[in-house]
Amino acid sequence: MKNNEKLKKWQPCQGYCQMTGAASAILSITGSKVIMNCPRWCAVLAERELATAVKEYEERLFCSEVLEPDLLYGVSDKLQLAVEEACADQQKSLLAVLTSCSLSLIGDDIQGVCKNITANCPVIALDAGGLSGEYWQGWSNALTALLADMKLQQTIPEAATVNIIGFSTCYPNWEGDMLELHRMLTSIGIKVNLCLLTNGTQLQELQKIGQAALNVVINKELGATVAEWLFNNLKQDYIIADIPYGFTASINWLKKIATALKIETNIEALEYEIAAARENIFDSFSALCDIDNSWSLKRMVISAGSSCAHSLAAVIKKDLSMVEQCFVRINGPNEENRNCNYQRWQYAGDLPKLNENEYQILCGTDRERSEIGNISQTIYINSAMPAEKISVPSATYAGIRGWTHFMQTVFRQLRLFIYLKKESI
Repeated sequence: MKNNEKLKKWQPCQGYCQMTGAASAILSITGSKVIMNCPRWCAVLAERELATAVKEYEERLFCSEVLEPDLLYGVSDKLQLAVEEACADQQKSLLAVLTSCSLSLIGDDIQGVCKNITANCPVIALDAGGLSGEYWQGWSNALTALLADMKLQQTIPEAATVNIIGFSTCYPNWEGDMLELHRMLTSIGIKVNLCLLTNGTQLQELQKIGQAALNVVINKELGATVAEWLFNNLKQDYIIADIPYGFTASINWLKKIATALKIETNIEALEYEIAAARENIFDSFSALCDIDNSWSLKRMVISAGSSCAHSLAAVIKKDLSMVEQCFVRINGPNEENRNCNYQRWQYAGDLPKLNENEYQILCGTDRERSEIGNISQTIYINSAMPAEKISVPSATYAGIRGWTHFMQTVFRQLRLFIYLKKESI
């Protein structure tokens, strides 16, 4: 390992704190507001990430401007004023007060402050300090607290109906992924009741969460805690079914849900769609070999959350067999007992050197692209936070259409690299 690589573990902002995750969940609700009970710079860091994902979030995000004396004498009076002024605004549906690490230590009764406010909307208070958790915990804790505050009642579920849990509006391609999963489920006769949490969710929509017969958790680190709460309180069954990447995984994902619902489905139309896509992919890469048959896809390098990373790694066996190796770095909680078909990497020095005609697929962020180098041999897919600012809402890498898009992206970038190399000779 190089000396400079040893220092990378000490670099700041390698992840996202619990307060950012909690804020992203709350701000997904139309008309909601968030007061970050913290020093200004904690709020600035969170606002920067949230506004990168959804620009309008910065208009509904506020800070109690905690100063040094407040850490000694308390922040209750200042926070009460901020909450009262936020509640006075007529354009709101929900208010959340999120307390940071430093404020959690001084012992102010934030719950009490919020309960004593006369408000015409729900007000929830959460301890969301980065010392006690990361983005994933913040998102799931905020949604769980919101559902608990709504005092939901158990209802008779509708047959063949599901909620999909684990969409975060800060994740790349969340909207396109949601649309594709919704399309696939609908095509085999399964109704989607709610997707949690999508941007623009109406607060009253959450009241019908109990109408689903099954909760499908597509991102375990985000959604498992929420699904467990719903099971304990509304007696809703749930399954963990990671977001599917690849044609084979997409069909298996649908079959798993249908089995859990105990229904028969017809996937013939989707299999025909996959067959046509496979043929186009094969023809395209075969034509590329006619131009230059010396290239190889040596490896796929993944840096993402556990569910996304494992799902991407699994695709190599069935739908990306031209890739020889897979290296994975898990960001956040990891399940060590998973059946892994990959090698672990932590630093760029862990990756073997590429030869001249070898290329790699990187699923991660621009940070990893700069870190591992080999720009002219790296096919890049943004698969982790932060999402790219220039985005197409319908873009997806999940499901059947998503995997077609994934392979199109790989093909286009690889073809460009091959053309550039031939031009430079």
